[in-house]
Amino acid sequence: MDTLGRTCLLLLVVACASCEKVPITNIQAQFALADAAWFEEEQTLFIFYRANAEQGFGPDSQVEVSYRTDDVEQPWTPLSQLGTVHTHVPVDCGSTGRCGSASLHVERVPRQVAVRLRYHRDGEMALTPRTRLNIIGKGPPHTSRSLVVYGVFDENNTHVQWRARHQFPTLRNQEVQELGLRRTFRIADPRHGEVAPPPAGNPYGYAFASACPEALTPLGWAPLETSMRATFGGDALPLSASTSPAVCAQATVTDAKGTFEAVALARKNPEVRPAFPALHSPIRTNTAIGFLLRPCNRTISKPHQSIQVQRLLLAGAPEICIDNWRATGFAAELATRFRARIDEVRAQGRDMVLTVALHHDEPSGQLADVIEQALELTLPFERDKSSPRVSGAFVFDSFAHTLGRAQLKSLVLWCPANLAVEDLDQFSDQSQHSCPLLPELPDIKVGPFRLNNLPILPTRAQYLRFVEKYSEAQAGQMRELRFLAPERTPISENLQVGDFGVITFFNNETLTAEPGDVFSHCRSGDPRASYVVFRSPLSPDPFPLEALPELHEEAPQPAYALGLRWDLPFLTRLQYEVFIAGAASAYSLTVPFGIPLKNQTEYGAEMWLEDEFPLDTTLLQCTRFCDHPTFDSAGVYNVTQSFRANYLNQCYVPRYPVPADGGFPHDP
Repeated sequence: MDTLGRTCLLLLVVACASCEKVPITNIQAQFALADAAWFEEEQTLFIFYRANAEQGFGPDSQVEVSYRTDDVEQPWTPLSQLGTVHTHVPVDCGSTGRCGSASLHVERVPRQVAVRLRYHRDGEMALTPRTRLNIIGKGPPHTSRSLVVYGVFDENNTHVQWRARHQFPTLRNQEVQELGLRRTFRIADPRHGEVAPPPAGNPYGYAFASACPEALTPLGWAPLETSMRATFGGDALPLSASTSPAVCAQATVTDAKGTFEAVALARKNPEVRPAFPALHSPIRTNTAIGFLLRPCNRTISKPHQSIQVQRLLLAGAPEICIDNWRATGFAAELATRFRARIDEVRAQGRDMVLTVALHHDEPSGQLADVIEQALELTLPFERDKSSPRVSGAFVFDSFAHTLGRAQLKSLVLWCPANLAVEDLDQFSDQSQHSCPLLPELPDIKVGPFRLNNLPILPTRAQYLRFVEKYSEAQAGQMRELRFLAPERTPISENLQVGDFGVITFFNNETLTAEPGDVFSHCRSGDPRASYVVFRSPLSPDPFPLEALPELHEEAPQPAYALGLRWDLPFLTRLQYEVFIAGAASAYSLTVPFGIPLKNQTEYGAEMWLEDEFPLDTTLLQCTRFCDHPTFDSAGVYNVTQSFRANYLNQCYVPRYPVPADGGFPHDP
């Protein structure tokens, strides 16, 4: 034999009569899988294989198997010539692949099993891989048999889908299905009622008892039989079964010995609902109560006074002379004027915000401190009233000023910003200041200006400098000034948070729970839910909503009060219009309390523009069957993952089985 003939074990012989006389081609063939598993309880040897060749296999290629027991020696035989215990459907593995499965009746333990691919049924050349053999001896059915049967419920917990699951040492359930193995199972005599949880090592509950408990109520459904991996019955559970946690039935499967019967268990899904679908907190536009505070005996700057009046839209507002601001009792007198006007407007039934233009030339801060005293005599008593109330105050000063009274920091927005510059062109929008202007669209360019370089709420020096460099026309105009604040009820309760924020428990919004209930918090729910807090009878202190599941699990309470965290007492929204090159452009801005611009572009807008805070996807409550297995968002039945143990702080978005899914659900 020549060299070509001596290498024929690695080559394909096409229509060979002898290696020396036929063309030979290397097809680069190899086995990706050659597995065998013998189950003693079933007296069945399962074969699984997958082979690939770069140039494909011909129609005359065949898979062969041999095995040896203590009393039988099966020589190499094509699988197609051996009878199978179960159904094996043809598998399309592509033009370059050959794969499939077989099940052979083998009574005694195999000592040796081999699989090979013969390139041509009449040739001598074959590819023989190392075959992995697993022996599964006698034992409990849920571990020693190749198939377990179990049931799952639909979303409404009214219809049962019965399923079969392949169990092999080295192959997953769906791999076995893809390799063509089909098993027939039958379900009969289903019953509903209380069933003890299956043992930890038998999560599906297959053959958990010799028979279904006699105490269970028969359902009277007709038997089901299928060769698919899953099937729905046509019957629905009766209303009387609503409280029953499970259905137990008799499952029959075939094997080489005949049939095998065992009980199969279907447990209901955890019954889950939104714990509190939505928290309502009406956000109302407050009525502005405006005042112009200025010296009456002299003129400081008509242009700047005009811009203060324009910015706060105070045309026609009451003016209060401040020439004698150093006099004893001036602050009390000013507070009296404020309160009198507040009481007049309160009759309109709307919440209010004081808007004060403070026009002066006293740079030391002493006058501003007197104004603070007057506001302190007015505002703190209003904050916790029921609506209509005063939500706070907006002061537009001639100078930058930092509030000194702690009570006012969460009630008063004092502008202009303390920028420490007179030329707005030198202002960096990365500065942190007390009166930040946050445009809805960041980094806005208005002609040659950035929006933050325009005199929207400037000091006198900044405004006059701008007009000197440019013009009054380019300073723009305020078109709208809105103040938004939550409406309060007579039983609302406020808790101060930090310098500016407040937590409000509005109207006895409470969710109730039983000790066995389980909560689940989803961090990826509606972002507005991050403002929701709760407190329990154990502590008056509020907690973020995400802490509720674990707290209830550790120390369950019958009720939890829900509240909202407001980072600001009120939100100021303005519409500003500027004329550049003969064209008018309008912009929306937010003026929050003491926020660094580099950290926020639109502070709190999502919670101020709507009345409702949806919680239906953020906080879920399981009220029954919380220790049962769960479906995940891919529809996989996670038999060892209960709602209680796995979803306290994880999003629960199950996809339940439906009849339209077909008979082969996703079940790795």
